[in-house]
Amino acid sequence: MSQNSPHDITSDVDQPDVCVDFADLGPGMVTTRVKVRIIRRFVCPAYGARFVEFVLEDPKGQKIHAVIGGDVAQRFSSILIEGNCISDFVVRMALGRFRPSSHRFRLGSNALTSVNLIRPFSQSDNFHFAKFSDIKEGHLNPCFCVDLIGRLLVTFDFRRSESNRVNHRFFFQMKDRSGVRLIFRLPDVFVDSFMNERKKWIGDFQILIVRFAKLEVVEGNVTATTACTCTQFFFDHECPEFLVMRRFFTRK
Repeated sequence: MSQNSPHDITSDVDQPDVCVDFADLGPGMVTTRVKVRIIRRFVCPAYGARFVEFVLEDPKGQKIHAVIGGDVAQRFSSILIEGNCISDFVVRMALGRFRPSSHRFRLGSNALTSVNLIRPFSQSDNFHFAKFSDIKEGHLNPCFCVDLIGRLLVTFDFRRSESNRVNHRFFFQMKDRSGVRLIFRLPDVFVDSFMNERKKWIGDFQILIVRFAKLEVVEGNVTATTACTCTQFFFDHECPEFLVMRRFFTRK
């Protein structure tokens, strides 16, 4: 009987259940089987094609950052797609200023990594929305990405302004249920896709969800912006939090 190579794509039909979740990860682990769902796949331009990055989620809704070597990502490209549930990674400390999740570890790969397709365990969005007041008052660590939800109030497009030659001159403003307003700086490469998504909805107001936003301090004020290609925008995405916010602003 032939044996699977370390890089074979397998399913969990004949395998024991994966029982380790993110809360059980520890510094003594080298490799471990962790049941995860891919909720975001993206690349960091600084690394080029050498690495593919992911935000992964366990069955409890906890999130973790993963960085997979390009050779491994290519080998398992057919299953390393958003929405799939997979397992088997290397555990490493989470270092650096870019941290899509607040978990102290991140997952990675090595030459022997084997990625396994497993049974789906969740379809929930599991957003973790930050309060605008906490952002404005500097209570949140700017190294960690956050989810935002609010009513889109206005956009400011200064890209054609002759008096302003600074890059990334497109901004928009959001307001949450408590009335706190937050400015978002949108880099030029995101503007067209953002505006195209916005045009799809016609109504009295729009509820915008920004997933994996990065916080930044500009002249003493905390604002938000994108994090590489990780950040996502959802207009009128019908999750429970959206429905609550829509009812709130409809009554206003």
